[in-house]
Amino acid sequence: MHTVAQEPLEALSPSKASAPENLVYACLTHVPLWIDFPKYVTPIYLGQAQGPGRLNLRDLAPEWDPYHPVLGGCAGTFALKNYVLRNPGTQRVGIGQYRKFVTRERIGVPSTNYQVMDVLSKQQLSERDLFSLMLPGDSPFLTGHPGSFTVNDISYDYLYQYKDVHHIEDFLRFTAAAVELGVLDKQDVHPLFNEKIFFPGGIELGFFPADFWVKGVTDLENVVRFCVQRYPIPRQGAQARSWAFCVERFGSYMLLKRLRTQGLNSPFGYLNLITEEGSLSYEPGA
Repeated sequence: MHTVAQEPLEALSPSKASAPENLVYACLTHVPLWIDFPKYVTPIYLGQAQGPGRLNLRDLAPEWDPYHPVLGGCAGTFALKNYVLRNPGTQRVGIGQYRKFVTRERIGVPSTNYQVMDVLSKQQLSERDLFSLMLPGDSPFLTGHPGSFTVNDISYDYLYQYKDVHHIEDFLRFTAAAVELGVLDKQDVHPLFNEKIFFPGGIELGFFPADFWVKGVTDLENVVRFCVQRYPIPRQGAQARSWAFCVERFGSYMLLKRLRTQGLNSPFGYLNLITEEGSLSYEPGA
């Protein structure tokens, strides 16, 4: 089994947090929210959690509502993109989930089985003042620490890891579609497959410049649309979200390319997981 180990990249000290300005920050959820997030966090509801008076997937992105069972939170990402486009003054986009979000400072403890994720219980979180902790500061990017897919202290690339834990044909089909649609240059195929640094969540967890994020999500949405139409192949259980797993890896690669191109040593925050019972381990798909 592959675990995600932290890459030793230096973090910069975040500036003092200020009130949000030109920031759209959304929390994607398919269940009632576990805690009271700050008022600047906008919930977008998916699946059975949708209802009157809420920002719903079926209203923001009706095309993707039927696909929520096979896309999970990725469908909410497409809904958030449409919401951002309705707010043209947006300069930065923040995105989290009902149990996962990024903070500038450490507020939890390291997970026992996911080295770039911290965990804390709902009770612990409810006792913290989240207003400033959940803001990105002045940095245009704020993500959790990058990691790598590691087994027995050996780091493996995207293609090798995907082959081990998912259906490799899906990743190959997604990549081919991305090249065909012009989302991925053919010269990037080999670097993508061989990349070893990984941002959990890709561009679906953290804070990003709006122009970068909207373009990236739009490109990925086009590839997903192509794939769900061309390859309506059902998967069972957690593997049903095959295209979402591809989006995560493509989003991570997009982010890495942008940071490397700009020569940025981005300040990294902390990816947090809220647990119900205070467990120290990460359980996917809950």
